Amino acid sequence: MTTEKKANAGSTREIAAGESAPRRFYRLWDDLKLPGKPWHVWQNEAELMREWPGDHAKPFLGLVFSEPPKIAFDKKVPPARLRDAYSILATGVWLVSDRLRQVMTELDPGAFVFEPTEVDYGNLDEPGPGFWFCDTRRWLDCVDEERSELTYYDNVPFKSYRKLIDVRMKLDVVGEAHAFRLQHAPGIQIVDDVAVAAFHAAGIKGYSYESLQT
Repeated sequence: MTTEKKANAGSTREIAAGESAPRRFYRLWDDLKLPGKPWHVWQNEAELMREWPGDHAKPFLGLVFSEPPKIAFDKKVPPARLRDAYSILATGVWLVSDRLRQVMTELDPGAFVFEPTEVDYGNLDEPGPGFWFCDTRRWLDCVDEERSELTYYDNVPFKSYRKLIDVRMKLDVVGEAHAFRLQHAPGIQIVDDVAVAAFHAAGIKGYSYESLQT
């Protein structure tokens, strides 16, 4: 069972001359339109995930790196075709390239944490970029629920968003942040239009962006 709140009628309007365009926000997804190969293999996943608590309050959901994550690419494809972002955990931990890490740290240095990996390029003709595990560690309670259309999970002892349909953010809470998670939907990663533009300008491949505003 879910409950739903509707956005106020007439929330969409034309931008007047000289008025700044409103900020837009997007949910990050794995880009399924890109070729599936070469694909990554997390070789020591079983060892590192043993007794993994899945705790959203901790970086990488509490994953303890007793050794670096070991990544291999399983097809003989030139490294130029590798993505910059691969989904590692469905809750929003990513494998990101050196190039993407640089863009992220320049864009919003307080939003992310990184863990270096060891990459095996033995199946490729030449070495490719370095890769890092990446987690978004900024949490904001910034959804303007009265002006948004969304559904909630019922029968849970805390507020939890189920589906974001048409979302308006409290910009005073967001401030200058370009990437964050939602306090009441911890598995969802949000970026703004500035971040999307920076990723496009750098030629970043691997993300798709679902607009949160209809």
